[in-house]
Amino acid sequence: MKGFQNILLYVLTAAVAALFVLHFTSTSSSKKITDTKTPGDPKDSAPHLRVAYIDLDTIQKYYEFFKLKNGEIESDKQRIENQIQAEFSKLEKDRVDFLKKGQSITQQEAEAFQQQYQTRYQQIGQHQQTLQSQHLDKQAKAIDDIQKKINDYLRLYNANGKYHFIFSTQEGNPTLYYKDTAFNITQQVIKGLNEEYKNSKKQ
Repeated sequence: MKGFQNILLYVLTAAVAALFVLHFTSTSSSKKITDTKTPGDPKDSAPHLRVAYIDLDTIQKYYEFFKLKNGEIESDKQRIENQIQAEFSKLEKDRVDFLKKGQSITQQEAEAFQQQYQTRYQQIGQHQQTLQSQHLDKQAKAIDDIQKKINDYLRLYNANGKYHFIFSTQEGNPTLYYKDTAFNITQQVIKGLNEEYKNSKKQ
């Protein structure tokens, strides 16, 4: 589902960047406390930054847990559409069947049916809103689950402090406008994510 993917990729873009901005800020703060420097000291120069990036479009395509959750959201959306369509179809069928009675329909019957029709129509609309609200809750939960797994894995992946920043990027909405593919760690991250997901299913 395109909407779900766009929302998720936007959230992950912000989350992944924020995670490592906080990490680097913390590292920098600790260095300021422990280092003794004087103005003009060569050590005042900015540290050499170690940066990597992950491509969210690729993660979307190859990360098994992402595909699972996206499939669940798509199936739920289709289920709701089918259910509401069936209810509206039943309502329309009842209307057509009633009109087939033709001139034998009394004014009292017509008024009663019209009232019943309007009530059922409103009830279906309310039911649709309830189902859509539940769907949005499931979508938000799926986004949280995927975001947590990726963030947790990136903390593990970068446990040795190899990178100061790990950014994210995607086609049409780049976080990085220039990318040296030598610093693309997407494949390693996907491999690790999928291995971790496979192991979690065995537990």
